[in-house]
Amino acid sequence: MARPTIARTASAEIEISRSRFLATAHRIGSLDDLPELVRAARRAHPDARHVCSAAVAGPHGEASRSNDDGEPASTAGAPILAAIAGRDLTDVAVLVVRWFGGVKLGTGGLVRAYGGIAADALDAAGRLARVPATELAGAVPIADAPRIEHALRAGGYEPALDYAAAEAGLRITVEDEALPAAEALLAQLGVRHERGRALLLEVPGPR
Repeated sequence: MARPTIARTASAEIEISRSRFLATAHRIGSLDDLPELVRAARRAHPDARHVCSAAVAGPHGEASRSNDDGEPASTAGAPILAAIAGRDLTDVAVLVVRWFGGVKLGTGGLVRAYGGIAADALDAAGRLARVPATELAGAVPIADAPRIEHALRAGGYEPALDYAAAEAGLRITVEDEALPAAEALLAQLGVRHERGRALLLEVPGPR
């Protein structure tokens, strides 16, 4: 099963020994999205000392990247990456902007600061599970479409109808584990259908 991802962009902020840390978690399509996010953070915060980052991408989190941006090796990018991996997330980037306050935190302090604020941003971003799903497609007479749509919505589905001259195209996306029940309902409603594309459906919750 594909790893979950975050539900929304979210930020968290903390001040430690006069250094300010601002973390932002973003959805990404691939690691190629990370450089532009970093450039945007630099433009938004030109007075910051560091813009450290990490990202994980791919259905199973198979690709990752991190950058310490001038902090001591493995004290910034690695703990940000660990915060993502520790939540088993993918298609996520976290940027942590630091304004140096004049007090050195030491390697342990930096690891705790970067990892902790990254974790806070990820927790604020929420979580979407990705579950295997299948699109079911069929056609129904236009006169029957409202009744069938109502019955499907009452059953917890979200049908999409495409009206043509003689009939309405019908599509619903169903989690694979619920396919037998969905197909039984379509049969009960007299809807001939075919299984279409295999998809990943994003749903709230840990799963």
